[in-house]
Amino acid sequence: MNNVLLSLIAVLVGVNIVSRSELIDLPILLLNTLYLSIPALAVAAGGYVANDYFDLVTDKISKPWRPLIRGDINPAIARRVSIFLYLFAVAYSIFFIGFLTTIFVILNVFIVDLYNSRFKREGFLGNIFVALATSNLFIYGSLSYAERLGGLDKFTSLAFIPYIFAFLLTLTREVIKGVEDVEGDRLANIKTLAVALGYRKSAVVTIILNLIIISILLIPYLYHASHLYLIFAIATVSLSLYSSYLIYSSRNEEEAIKKAVIGRSLTKISLLTGILAFLLWTI
Repeated sequence: MNNVLLSLIAVLVGVNIVSRSELIDLPILLLNTLYLSIPALAVAAGGYVANDYFDLVTDKISKPWRPLIRGDINPAIARRVSIFLYLFAVAYSIFFIGFLTTIFVILNVFIVDLYNSRFKREGFLGNIFVALATSNLFIYGSLSYAERLGGLDKFTSLAFIPYIFAFLLTLTREVIKGVEDVEGDRLANIKTLAVALGYRKSAVVTIILNLIIISILLIPYLYHASHLYLIFAIATVSLSLYSSYLIYSSRNEEEAIKKAVIGRSLTKISLLTGILAFLLWTI
């Protein structure tokens, strides 16, 4: 549910970037966002269901409380539900939004399902797929609003600012998760950065990503964002950088794994504060 809420807020940011010049009342803006967000939320929900389906073997060991493992839901039914949600997202886009949005939704269905079915176990490449799925929500919000309600001429390159931010921060979080799961990934021969480079070099990679994120977060401030935006932006970078520092400062892999658990939670909060920062920028 938390991930779905984050997805909805990300779409709202994308919508608001395009519609901000129209001075739309808040209730109408929220209704428009709910109307447009249905395909994005359906793809996200389908991806979560597919994730449980394709993780049946590993979840039996690491997450035995999951409904599919407990036998509450038949795995075959779960897979059918995920496919239905994907098809529903595409159909809704065709009939209620537009051609370009439909193509973008189909692209994201492939990204989400290919990640779950194949690339999740490809280490850093899988991390990139997750980052794309998350960041594309901002482009989706802007594109769907422009095509259905505002006019395609309203689509602006400013939508790529939160897109790049979300891509880099999600990538950072995935690398940190790789440190947390390094022992199991090593046994499963999953080539994450933590497996290939070790925890400390992986932490250095996340620090570099965070430095790029800082430059991205400064751009809205140059576009006259509020001081409140700046507060949220500073909180975002501080949380993410601290997560990287926790891992980098670890004395051994065992300590790094424990700190990565904390870091993963902090980066999720960081993603939320970052999305809220961009929401403050667009209102």
